[in-house]
Amino acid sequence: MKSLYLSIIYCSCLIGSTCAQNIYDDFDTYKADEYLGNESGGLWTTWSLAPGGGEDVMVNETTSFSPDNSINLVSGGTMDVVLPLGDQSSGQWTLSFMMQIESGYGAYFNVLHDFAAAASNWAVQVYFNASGSGNLTVGGGATDLGTQFTHPVGSWFEIKINIDIDSDVAEIYFDDVPQYTWMWSEGSVMNSPDISGLNLYPNAQDGENDSYFIDNVSFSTYGLSLIELDDVLDCYPNPANQTFTINHSEDSFIEVFNLLGESVFSSYSKGLKTLVDCSLWLKSAYVLQLTSSSGSVKRKTIIIQ
Repeated sequence: MKSLYLSIIYCSCLIGSTCAQNIYDDFDTYKADEYLGNESGGLWTTWSLAPGGGEDVMVNETTSFSPDNSINLVSGGTMDVVLPLGDQSSGQWTLSFMMQIESGYGAYFNVLHDFAAAASNWAVQVYFNASGSGNLTVGGGATDLGTQFTHPVGSWFEIKINIDIDSDVAEIYFDDVPQYTWMWSEGSVMNSPDISGLNLYPNAQDGENDSYFIDNVSFSTYGLSLIELDDVLDCYPNPANQTFTINHSEDSFIEVFNLLGESVFSSYSKGLKTLVDCSLWLKSAYVLQLTSSSGSVKRKTIIIQ
């Protein structure tokens, strides 16, 4: 049975945000070698809405970006998993996740305007080749040579897509380096502003098999992606399990929030180093917020194991 306390934000409010659907899943509270759709309690599903079967993917513990689990999409079967994203039709959103493509293999994912199996409306499809090159297709098939890119092979890198529905623009980044910008509403069937789902599928283009790992999936309003918060504060160790230390240059008010936006720790520190006891905290991701005496605010994600 999966833990009741997942590293997931779902239809909840985070610090400084309006209430919206925000998701974070690092797979770490799931059991390895169990189906993702079942372990996630319905957060993830499959292309045919049949979790727990051939389209579903097993939780993997052989490698991960953050301890202990990830998922591995591999050609040769019927794997086809979907993370529904709430059919967002306005606002500014960030979809991000960590990917590692195995040497000698390719990878693939798409983002949907409308998730309806074969009748789905694709927003963008992204293809990664074993050679380290790749390309993306916008809507019904952009031919712009600017859609070509290079990518890491055999190491983790972050994929991030910023989507401004209101301004009808999207941009994809690899490790915070912009790769391509396009009109978000273009669709394979019809134009649409909606963000409906992330589809992970080993597409095996050009006779090239796919094998890739996914970890730390985040979907949130602008500025709330947990990956983006990293390295803003000097905090160590991270991940932590008993205590962690925060270094700061001036007197500061320190607060830690869980993924429901609830405060689990607060303290005013007049020193330049604060030790926090986290030994009784639930294993999960937390958001550390530091407000200095001069009024500056910094945030960082910390993982408690």
